[in-house]
Amino acid sequence: MSQTFYYGRISTTDGQTIATQTNEAKSLGIPAKNVFVDEGVSGYHVAPADRDQWAKVEGRLRRGDILIVRWLDRISRRYDELHATMRRLMDEGVLVRCTLNGMEFDGNATEAISKAVRDAVLAFMAAQGEADYLNRREMQKRGIENAKSEGKYRGRAKAIDDAQIAQAVSSGMTWSQAMQEFGVSKSAVARAMRAAKGINAEERR
Repeated sequence: MSQTFYYGRISTTDGQTIATQTNEAKSLGIPAKNVFVDEGVSGYHVAPADRDQWAKVEGRLRRGDILIVRWLDRISRRYDELHATMRRLMDEGVLVRCTLNGMEFDGNATEAISKAVRDAVLAFMAAQGEADYLNRREMQKRGIENAKSEGKYRGRAKAIDDAQIAQAVSSGMTWSQAMQEFGVSKSAVARAMRAAKGINAEERR
């Protein structure tokens, strides 16, 4: 008997909370045991295979099952990673559905035209996901440079950044990836991790 699963991913910068996607899954009638959300994980820097919740949901998917995501970039924002992951799911007979536009990618499709359209749309969405991320990062970089040149840039709030960095690293992001993602030095990542350990130790008292 086929099952329906929901996968969500919340990065450190997309402005969403875990409730956004868990509430969507609930509204779709998906049982909590079939809902998997990776929190504080970059879709560009952390591959699906390196995420705890993705590994769990993919391990449960079987032929005929349905995997629901808000958008394909929840799976990955890298073209090659997303394409390879989706290809693997479809080869296993899994149907992937996006809630934002109702698009479906059916691994059980057999008609040539249907498969061609499906694969073309997949390629476009995979390319769009990576391009959107890189464009946003470039615009952010330019905005910061312009603000610095005008003397208006004061940086980010340190307390929030430390918490976000520590959460991202704890969720699987490497130190090098965190340095690139947040635009900080190695010492800043080390400081964030020390601060997180101090908070956790205090909470256990």
